[in-house]
Amino acid sequence: MQTKAEDHCVCWRPYDEVDRYGPRAYRASRGLLALEDWRQDPFLWLHHVPTNNGLQTIDYILGSDDTCFWSIPEVERYFVGRVHCEPVLFPAQYPTLPLPTPHGNHLWRTHTAQKRSHFTYLKEFHRCLQTTMKRMELEESQMERLILSDRLIQLDTMDYYKRKKYFQSLLNILSFQDGLQLVCFENLRCSRLEGVRLVQQLACFNAHSLKYLFLWRFFDSNENPLLVNYSYITGSGAYIPRPRTAHCFSRSLGELLNLRLLSLEYAHLADGTGNALLSLLSILKRPHFTLQLLCVEEQTPGRAEPALGGGGLGVPDGAWRRVTGACPDLNLVLLFYRMWDYEQVRRFLSPSVPLREVHLHNGTRLRGALLDVDSFLRHVAYYYASTLVTLSVQQRTNGAVPLRATLERLPELARLVFVGAVHEEDLRDLLVLVACGVCYRLEEIKILVEAATDGREHCQVVVSRLREQFTDIMKLFDIDFTLTLYKV
Repeated sequence: MQTKAEDHCVCWRPYDEVDRYGPRAYRASRGLLALEDWRQDPFLWLHHVPTNNGLQTIDYILGSDDTCFWSIPEVERYFVGRVHCEPVLFPAQYPTLPLPTPHGNHLWRTHTAQKRSHFTYLKEFHRCLQTTMKRMELEESQMERLILSDRLIQLDTMDYYKRKKYFQSLLNILSFQDGLQLVCFENLRCSRLEGVRLVQQLACFNAHSLKYLFLWRFFDSNENPLLVNYSYITGSGAYIPRPRTAHCFSRSLGELLNLRLLSLEYAHLADGTGNALLSLLSILKRPHFTLQLLCVEEQTPGRAEPALGGGGLGVPDGAWRRVTGACPDLNLVLLFYRMWDYEQVRRFLSPSVPLREVHLHNGTRLRGALLDVDSFLRHVAYYYASTLVTLSVQQRTNGAVPLRATLERLPELARLVFVGAVHEEDLRDLLVLVACGVCYRLEEIKILVEAATDGREHCQVVVSRLREQFTDIMKLFDIDFTLTLYKV
């Protein structure tokens, strides 16, 4: 605490001068740009991990509506602006984190308005991060959910010392958790040894309570726990340890006996022999277990080079056949993200895969060929018509997809979600088919029609007319019906 004499000291001190004329006291803006309580903002959209469409019992861990459990990377604040006399919602990263010092709060607000992180902000943030994690270690803070935000914690901005201290603190925090139920390491982008060490820690100290584990984009793009990246060998003569971690990674996941949901990348279970998948039978046998696999183009079996450490191996059909027989209640979910070649998509599938949900998510592609969605849907219907219950397709800037024929080929379908272009006649035929009552297992149908700019008004009229015509019959069959125009 400064004395009165120190306040009137005439000595020139650069640090005090910076603080004296440093960031002014923050005052919230007025009107639509007011940065007050972000939970009360009318333009705030929140997203979280959805429940499994009624196929499983809703768990309070996944289905909680409390805002303190939302994942920070998926929270965005929208404010209103005008472009060509039309109101538009502009996103802004939010909420504001309460950093310990006013200087840190000032740096956080300036950081949110920039595309690149300023060095001063990173320095202040890492200092606050170390202080917070150290306090959690000393107090042995208990938690039910551990979600690491990829927008806040970016490993590529840390040097060797900070990165080592961060992982050591994270390991210590995991070691004294008694009721940890959900862990999300998505988009962490850690190295192979760092990631395997975290999974080991979960298996040692949290196997009795952990229920949900999300590991999409957990490792770096050229790192795979089942492979060793030999591209770093340059012949310099320096010894670099490259221990194999395939057995350790698979065995650690198999020790999480109370797990209910596991999200992995396909390449992190594909070792070419099927042993990595079979080592998880101890947890896959649980009733209504959910296994979510992410399939990306860089890890296509038979196309990527395994020696580069990313992927390139597949799971034999015999291993899937054994899993199907041993785990009849397994809920397998495959997500194909930004894959444009039909032949590459087929390499992830085999006839014995117990597929329950499939999601095809492709954005806008300006150059190159687009995915033949019709052939993909025919392939899925041919092999998995008796097991598939959820189909989600988001395919923009592509030709129309025959929805009626797809629904006829999938008699067990319970949920249909489509975003893209459709023909007016095919859309009407699809709704007529559902209205006839032959799709007795269908529980939800959601269609977002994409239309060109010149034909948007006509599509809006058609969509409104069909929605009014079939809304009552959908309520009669207890079908959650959504039909609207896709908003770009």
